[in-house]
Amino acid sequence: MFTRLAPAEGWSPGPLVRTRPEFTTRLPDEVRFPIDVVYTWVDGSDPQWQRRRAAVTEGEGAGYHEQAANAARYANRDELRYSLRSLHLYAPWVRHIYIVTDRQVPDWLALDHPGITVVDHQDIFDDPTVLPTFNSHAIETRLHHIKGLAEHFLYFNDDVFLGSPVTPQDFFLANGVTKFFPSRALIPLAPADQLDVPVSAAGKNNRRLLEGRFGATVTQKMKHTPHAVRTSVLAEIEREFPDPIRATMANRVRSTSDISLPSSLHHYYAFLTGRAVPSQLRYDYFDLARPTIPGRLARLLRSRHCQAFCLNDTVSSEHDLAGQLALLGPFLDAYFPVPSPLERAVTRQEPRQPCPSPSPSR
Repeated sequence: MFTRLAPAEGWSPGPLVRTRPEFTTRLPDEVRFPIDVVYTWVDGSDPQWQRRRAAVTEGEGAGYHEQAANAARYANRDELRYSLRSLHLYAPWVRHIYIVTDRQVPDWLALDHPGITVVDHQDIFDDPTVLPTFNSHAIETRLHHIKGLAEHFLYFNDDVFLGSPVTPQDFFLANGVTKFFPSRALIPLAPADQLDVPVSAAGKNNRRLLEGRFGATVTQKMKHTPHAVRTSVLAEIEREFPDPIRATMANRVRSTSDISLPSSLHHYYAFLTGRAVPSQLRYDYFDLARPTIPGRLARLLRSRHCQAFCLNDTVSSEHDLAGQLALLGPFLDAYFPVPSPLERAVTRQEPRQPCPSPSPSR
């Protein structure tokens, strides 16, 4: 094996080649366990999904904060297609991919590919009365209940992309310890209230649980990267804090009582129990509502300096979304032009030629 980018287990194992015995030596820092990927995905333009959401929000509200209710949270800019392309291009060592959805499947997805499984919310929620849910925090409390999921996996939102090659060692130590990537952004110290954006409220609730269990006060949010997670740690947290986990699972829209399990609480809990370490990843965050975004995306496309990046938006209006689509489409096509094996083959039809005009008679 000459590179960590192509281990034996992956989407497309490479051919056997002649080599010397010295090159087959297994080093102690090699990650030998399988690593899966889990996505949560929604197509907010789906009329049936919109009707289900309207039925819930009319009775329970759209969410306590404007960021929880904004249409930008559910906009589908085809990010999943390109995030999967980035995964195939830069992390071919991934064993299997799970896409968690609410009765939705992308029409371009190759469902017959052995490397992917679509998981419906009904498959992982043990209480059908809390469905349908439109709260990503609630969905995240059930990811470790996916049947067949590896002990070690990466949790992606569909607006997260790999921007250059990554190895398993970027996310895990060879002994199974996970890595996490703290942000410079801080969790406000005041108790959670209605003025908090959802990520801050969840961070405060995470902190309260950790203070009660370990006597440690956490202050930093996490970067919006792929999150390295262990199913056994998630299950242990569920046993340790059953009431907050069940309460979050039952919140069908965002609530100030939510916790954020795989994207924050897992990392701190695993760190405080000796199963995670803070680390660094070349990463950048792009708020699509900012006027400087076109120039920043152009620089990213030229340099490709990030191992991971996030294209996020929680505040734009529907009018803004149309402009963003016009910007992101060419950017993503240029960055990830090659379809992944997870996309269905599309037969391109040749344009019909017009009938030639008759020659003028003489």
